[in-house]
Amino acid sequence: MTEALAIDDGIEYPTRDGRPVAETPLHYKRLADAAHALFTHYETRPGAYVGVNMMVYDERGNPRRFLSPDIFVAFGVEDRERDIYKIWEERAPSFVLEMTSKSTRKEDERKMVRYARWGVTEYFLYDPRREYVKPPLRAFELVRGAYRAMRPVTLSNRERGIPSSTLGLELWLEGSVLRFYDPATGRNLLTPRQAQLRAEVARLETIAARSEAIAARSDADAARSDADAARSDADVARSEAEAANARAAEEAAKRKQLEAELARRKR
Repeated sequence: MTEALAIDDGIEYPTRDGRPVAETPLHYKRLADAAHALFTHYETRPGAYVGVNMMVYDERGNPRRFLSPDIFVAFGVEDRERDIYKIWEERAPSFVLEMTSKSTRKEDERKMVRYARWGVTEYFLYDPRREYVKPPLRAFELVRGAYRAMRPVTLSNRERGIPSSTLGLELWLEGSVLRFYDPATGRNLLTPRQAQLRAEVARLETIAARSEAIAARSDADAARSDADAARSDADVARSEAEAANARAAEEAAKRKQLEAELARRKR
């Protein structure tokens, strides 16, 4: 069922076009992986917005005039949630990525013309199944209102790929998987699975550190107990020694007293 959002003088702009999010389960997985990487990368950066399979309208008052990029990134826009994206209220995306296939080839070519009119700086085509795009990752940059193909180069991570000046990231293929390399950190952006594994490792390391801290506190408590016991034993020993000395002094005093008494009697 098509959802709609009534705005702009009562005109309803649909939030969905009724089409599936992705062509195949593989396309969906690759789309989800790429979206997660970019969402995570930009979630703390003000003014950057990542849209996924969102209805983008480019003509006010015309709810039929839209495109749904698989992924787009816009900069210099308000940090807020959106159901649709209206170019006349926002800014045109700077970056668009389309997951393409044989069945969407003609549509992707038509989209390319519209994206150029919008002023999208970079347009990337990614063919997860390697069905027709050769190489399976291609990119185009907007030059004087028309797109010019960008050539693959050797990236900072020594892989062949295409740097995106708008994202500040480098896109490359690990097998058939699209990866985003961040030259600022020297690392690839994580896929959901990698992020999950890293979080699990961090959780286990936290548990291990907590266990070590508890063990260290237990050892410290045991050491303190031993020290307290040793001090207690020393106090007992001191008390016994003092009592023994007191008894010895008392007996010595009694002996002296008896000796003095005996000496008196002899006289």
